[in-house]
Amino acid sequence: MTIVCLVVALWGIKFDQVKASFSRANYATLPIFIACTFLFYWVKAIRWKCLLQPMREFRTKEVFPPLMIGFMGNNVLPAHLGEFVRVYVLGQQYRLSKTAVFSTVVLERIWDVIAILLFFSIGLVLVPGLPENFKTASIFVASATVITILLLVAYVIWTEHFVRSANWLLDRLPLPETLRIVFVKMLDSGAIGFTSMRSAKLTFWIVITSIHQWFLAGVIVYIALQSFDIQVTILEAFIVVGVTAFGVTIPSTPGFFGVIQLCFWLSLRLFDVSKEDAFAASVYYQISQYIPVTLLGLYYLNRFGLRLGDIEKRATEQEEMNMMESTQKNPSDQATS
Repeated sequence: MTIVCLVVALWGIKFDQVKASFSRANYATLPIFIACTFLFYWVKAIRWKCLLQPMREFRTKEVFPPLMIGFMGNNVLPAHLGEFVRVYVLGQQYRLSKTAVFSTVVLERIWDVIAILLFFSIGLVLVPGLPENFKTASIFVASATVITILLLVAYVIWTEHFVRSANWLLDRLPLPETLRIVFVKMLDSGAIGFTSMRSAKLTFWIVITSIHQWFLAGVIVYIALQSFDIQVTILEAFIVVGVTAFGVTIPSTPGFFGVIQLCFWLSLRLFDVSKEDAFAASVYYQISQYIPVTLLGLYYLNRFGLRLGDIEKRATEQEEMNMMESTQKNPSDQATS
């Protein structure tokens, strides 16, 4: 898939114009860009600390290193395996249930989707001159956001009934039995991490940090585009963030090379940005995050006396063990446990 995305992103591109884009770029923005990137991950760590609080009281500086090790893992390992790496590192370091820690990552992704949809729909509604079908899409996105929030609330309040209903619905869908069992298992075990949502104070901070985090993501994209003299507003940057955030969920090689380039071009073509400028800005955006995040993750990995190969192996084993446990359990037992 990465090769396909990269081919599409490069198709018909004029490399002399890409070179010209890089030559006139303003690299003085790099320190601000990196500072905002660091702040983005620090806010993410604050949110993860809130999600983990029902299991253990953490300080932000305690969860930040495993978080960065995980995102470094996403940059160098395939299939988003970095998520399992950070779960393994935190669980091993503080003797926590890795299933419980992983459930907080699942909840983290749900809040990411909600925040991304929120900013994406704001961009679609408020950016002038977009085609009418994009206005229709904004209504769909806003509706999806509301439905996601309502489902989350139902899951938190009526967990057992929610799992039973999900099991009943999945029974009637043409899905492989293994996939159905694994999904219900995730819902059932995920309730551990969702305990934080039963605290009004924790929920408030989870919402606030989610909004701040993805606002910062928009600012980071905006800085990258302004560095290449691409005149867009912050609202238009939110649209780029939305397309890119969902694009990187596609299975790809480590670092999402090719996928990000394609997402930038698809979203920026709405604002009459040339393919060459979009490509150059996407490379600047990607590399300027990839290098510091990877180096910081490797620093923490070395400080903990860990080796990436060993962690990758153990994280993969943990993932396979969870899959085996899921398929061995009876679905009705999961729904009522």
